[in-house]
Amino acid sequence: MKEKLKSTEVWFKIVLLFVFSGFFILAIPYPQESRQFPQLLAAISLILTVAALAIDFLRAQVIAGEIGDVDDTELKVVDMATRMARRLRFHRAWAILLVSTGAGFLGGFLFSTVLLFGGFGLVFGQRENLVKNMTVAVVMTVLVYFVFGRIMAVPMVNGVLW
Repeated sequence: MKEKLKSTEVWFKIVLLFVFSGFFILAIPYPQESRQFPQLLAAISLILTVAALAIDFLRAQVIAGEIGDVDDTELKVVDMATRMARRLRFHRAWAILLVSTGAGFLGGFLFSTVLLFGGFGLVFGQRENLVKNMTVAVVMTVLVYFVFGRIMAVPMVNGVLW
């Protein structure tokens, strides 16, 4: 038990437990429709954090014993081509995020989400699955719009031009 409390990961989870509890409590004075979403997120986060803490405390192995098995790993040097491919993938992801955010500013939520999901499907998906990726992008956009906009009454972002 004392070894578990010495772990930074366990303390971080305990702090998260208090933070999510605070978020749940802070949403109480909101009107009924406005507090459902923050309290739902806080409740799910609380449950997952408590489950993670329970797993940490119920595990039979000590964390130090788990770390002791790392001795025979080797340091792997990444070649220049792999490093450039990773950098290109990173820059493409940021470009998709920035373009979809700009589209969201100008055209609103629907344009932003379609460009976000569609852009990731186009750039990082396989070419033969293009129709499937675009279908998933449109379905996810509609699903998010109806769940958050219609069912939970979360106001969707309106664009400058829309």
